[in-house]
Amino acid sequence: MTDVDPHRVKAGQIRDVLLLMAAESPSGKPIGPDAVARAIAGKDEKVWRRLMKPIKDEAARLARDGKVILVRKGKPVDPDRVRGLYRIRLRAEGEPMPVYEAPKPDDDPLDDDFLPDEDDEA
Repeated sequence: MTDVDPHRVKAGQIRDVLLLMAAESPSGKPIGPDAVARAIAGKDEKVWRRLMKPIKDEAARLARDGKVILVRKGKPVDPDRVRGLYRIRLRAEGEPMPVYEAPKPDDDPLDDDFLPDEDDEA
C-alpha cells in the first residue's frame, strides 16, 4: 500500500493483516510488529513507525483473547506488561494459554527511582 494515513488505519485492518501474516509464517515462526506495519504502510519509515503503537495495542488485545502469543526473549510475555522488543505468533490449536512469570519487584512500571530513598540526603 502507498499513501497510507496512519491515523485512518482501523484496528480491524491491523488485526486482519497481523493474523494473516502470522498464519502464513513458516513453521509458526513469530513475526515482528514492524513487518505488520510495513505490510500496511509500505516502506516509508515515517509512516509505518506511527503504526507501531496501534499494532502493539491490537496484538495485546488478540493475546488476551487467546488468538496470538506475544514473545519476548523466546518466552511468552503478558500482553498487559509487554515493553521493548517483542514478536507475535499464532496460538496453536489446543495449545494452552501461557502462564506468565510473576513480575520481578524491580519491574514496577511506576518505578520511583526519581524519588529520594530514605538513605538519600534531602
